[in-house]
Amino acid sequence: MTAVEIMVNKYRISLLRMSKLFVFLMGFLRVTAQGVEIGSTEDYALRMLQLQGKLDQKYSLMARPFFKERHLAADSIYKLIDDDSVNLKVTRKKLGNKGIWGVFPLMINSQLNTHHPYGWDQPGFIQTNGFQGFITSGVYTAIGPLSIQLKPALLYATNADFEHSNAYGAATKGNYSKVLPGQSSIRLNAGSVSLGVSTENLWWGPGIYNSLLMSSNAPGFPHLTFNTTRPVETPIGSFEWQLVSGKLNEDTMLLREDKNLTTTYYNPRNYDGSGYSGPYDPSAKWRYFNGLTITYQPKWIKGLFLGINRVAYAYNDSLLSGTSSFFHSYLPVIFGVFRQTYSYGLNLPAGKKRYKQMLSLHARYLFPQAHTEFYAEYGWGDNQYNIRDFVLNTPHATAYILGARKIVPLSTKNQWLDVQAELTRLSQPSDYIPRTAGNWYGYQGGYTQQSRIIGAGIGPGNNVQTFATTWVHGWKRLGIKLERLQHDPNNYPVYWSDYSVGFTGQQRFGKWIASSLLQFIQSKNYTWEAGKDRFNFYGTLNLTYVF
Repeated sequence: MTAVEIMVNKYRISLLRMSKLFVFLMGFLRVTAQGVEIGSTEDYALRMLQLQGKLDQKYSLMARPFFKERHLAADSIYKLIDDDSVNLKVTRKKLGNKGIWGVFPLMINSQLNTHHPYGWDQPGFIQTNGFQGFITSGVYTAIGPLSIQLKPALLYATNADFEHSNAYGAATKGNYSKVLPGQSSIRLNAGSVSLGVSTENLWWGPGIYNSLLMSSNAPGFPHLTFNTTRPVETPIGSFEWQLVSGKLNEDTMLLREDKNLTTTYYNPRNYDGSGYSGPYDPSAKWRYFNGLTITYQPKWIKGLFLGINRVAYAYNDSLLSGTSSFFHSYLPVIFGVFRQTYSYGLNLPAGKKRYKQMLSLHARYLFPQAHTEFYAEYGWGDNQYNIRDFVLNTPHATAYILGARKIVPLSTKNQWLDVQAELTRLSQPSDYIPRTAGNWYGYQGGYTQQSRIIGAGIGPGNNVQTFATTWVHGWKRLGIKLERLQHDPNNYPVYWSDYSVGFTGQQRFGKWIASSLLQFIQSKNYTWEAGKDRFNFYGTLNLTYVF
């Protein structure tokens, strides 16, 4: 063999090794990172599938959207719900040998209130009286490490007037329609992590009906995200996280949910504190948002998930005010927690504030053999000055969520009784009398996106207790829901409470999946006026068609 032939053979071997390395890396990078839309039938089923033992308990389900791995495509989740789902297949095609593309199911949702706005955690809907409808679908593709999903949505609402008072509500502006970017994203994925731009809804924490800091109550806001797509294993256990930076804005066609559905945003205070500046300009006065969630599952205690959520937001023109560095300005959630050690107002002009911050600790304990889970989230608002202040008055400016769920297997195959109970308290504890902290969502322009609260959608300073029991057989569901909602009990001499009885149902008709909630609500002392009792009907109908 000549020297030339030896060199050619070595070159061929090198190319072969490089091609094998490339194929290996592409296999490592090639993950779809397709999220399960919050509020969809798949998303609603995930917790129950885990309690049934059909979904691996390694997933915390406390930082959603849940990202499907290769063995958990939508078709597989459908089959986990019901074995008789063989003809329920999502359209998904190969793009040669390099990727895939597919079509999202069509979702048509509708909602009706007959007297005044009620309801929360219906992604895309607004707080309004009357009828509103919402339709969304889209396409996705994954090519190597790149994944793209486009899922815009169209909303229409009659936005009808409702009975209001000086303390609650205001005149509406009539018919409302809007095209939203919906659950859209562009991501680069590698193994267990993903980096991208997204407008998807997020849900942080263990709550089923509410979340203190991040829920699907408001439309998704544009954000940069760095997150895990599945648990990252370490010698001490597994971790999941998401770091987000985004932009919050308002819609002056809507009433402010964090201000008791009034129009406070039309006259915001000037940044220097000198009176009012006239009509609100969303393009000029938006808020920068930074948030972080981390969940840890200890290696030695299976089924236990511990986590922390932290968010901070501020008006755009105060981000670089004062002497803070770039990282302090744009990544405040990774720096000091207490006011004494963190530059909330350091070297800022009089009347200017930097960030509003909130923090919560959360836990979920899963007992798959008993088909049971317990969970809690406990949060603090932006009022602790230092460690001494925290130790002496730990409950100050706090809120919490407590919940439990158990599913009981019935004698017939794949039939279950699902029992849930959840308590959310946003009203201030009793120390508000000598030292008020204000409500959780009403500071620094409001913790809102397009006038809807990003956290618990029950309203600022409100409390709610929910109990539900549901018979489940595959796709079939039939249940009853009891609920009591207290409206801001600390700030008014008269208590306004809503008592409701609701009926839930779900059924599959071929490729159509229909679900509904019919809720009958008696409002006692409506708008905090004694003896002013009102009846309201709240109903939803959600249709999903799988292409």
